[in-house]
Amino acid sequence: MRRRISTRERVDIFNRNNGVCHLCAGKITAGEAWDVEHIIPLAQGGDDDGDNLQPAHRKCHAAKSKQDATNTARAKRREAKHLGAKTTARPLPGSRASGIRKRMSGKVERW
Repeated sequence: MRRRISTRERVDIFNRNNGVCHLCAGKITAGEAWDVEHIIPLAQGGDDDGDNLQPAHRKCHAAKSKQDATNTARAKRREAKHLGAKTTARPLPGSRASGIRKRMSGKVERW
């Protein structure tokens, strides 16, 4: 669960990194919009502590978040398939997932 980051923590994170965006290595100037960004996203097993938080320009953060969302969705699909939770909508006829089988006599039956 994502927690709220206090103003004091935001200032500490900003000062600890000398006001440098960790994504593009550009300086974050006074009055410029910036976000506290998780290096390893929470959805991918990252922590919500100070070691995993860095300042980032808002545009840089938005681009990385979009990429992270794609990677997270892919990882969740792979996990569901690996666990057997995901089934195909259109199984191949005659396969185990299709629910039908053909006897040696040629008779087709559901099982």
